[in-house]
Amino acid sequence: MSGSYPLSDEAIDQALTRTSPGNYALGYMDGDRFDVFYVGRSDSDVRQRLHEWVGMPSRYEKYASPAKAPWGVHRRGPLPLDAPALGRVGNAESSYTRFAYSYARSAEAAYAKEWRNYDSFGGSQGLDNETQPVSAAA
Repeated sequence: MSGSYPLSDEAIDQALTRTSPGNYALGYMDGDRFDVFYVGRSDSDVRQRLHEWVGMPSRYEKYASPAKAPWGVHRRGPLPLDAPALGRVGNAESSYTRFAYSYARSAEAAYAKEWRNYDSFGGSQGLDNETQPVSAAA
C-alpha cells in the first residue's frame, strides 16, 4: 500500500489519480508509525470510497487514537475525575486521520487483498471492522 496520507478530500484527490478498484487502510499516526484500525476495499472506485470516510468517526470508540484522549497519553499522576475510562475515549476527535491505499486490477483481486490486509492487521481482535471481508458476489 502507498501512504500514509492525511484523510482529507484534498489529499485523496492528490494521491489517487485514477478510477480503479482498490484497497485502503484507515488509522492514526503514533509518532512516526501509522497505526491501522480499519481495512476496506472498493470494487470499482477506491478514491470515491475514501472520500466517503472523510470526517467519519471510528466505528468503535475504544479504538480512538490514544493521542486524542483529553487527558493526554503521557500524563504523570492521577487522572482527572472527569477523564474517560482507559480505552473509551469517545470524543469528537475520534475520526480516522490517515489512510493508505493500493489499486487492484479487478474486484476479485481487491477482495483477496482485503482478506490479506484483514489478517495482517489483526482481524476482529485488532481492527474496527464490524465483520470479516465479504465478497460482492455474496
